[in-house]
Amino acid sequence: MVRVQVVGDQLVARLPWRLALAAGRRTVRVPVDAVTDVRVENSWWRALRGSPGRHYRFRAARWAAGERTHGTGRDFVALAQSGPALLIDLEHWRSPYARLALTVEDPAKVISLLKNSARKLSQSV
Repeated sequence: MVRVQVVGDQLVARLPWRLALAAGRRTVRVPVDAVTDVRVENSWWRALRGSPGRHYRFRAARWAAGERTHGTGRDFVALAQSGPALLIDLEHWRSPYARLALTVEDPAKVISLLKNSARKLSQSV
């Protein structure tokens, strides 16, 4: 499972070693204030859109990790069949990715963390 934290004004997703090896990176960092929407997709494979990009690896019906490209930019995925997908949509002009699709242990907890962090950032401005 991917661990998601907010460190300062950055959303940090830390991948487990197997997905990190497949994706070619251990962490993904994006600005928290670039988050536009957060939701859960119960079928993890429905979170995949576009075509395989750099460092994309998968095992059919088991897991997928890396970048996928499509008409509006790039997505980063770190998904496993063990749970639903947490979809984090981003303003792609402020972030290297248009969407993060991650399998996390407790999606509701991550959603509340991101909403609280966004609220704190908007209050400090």
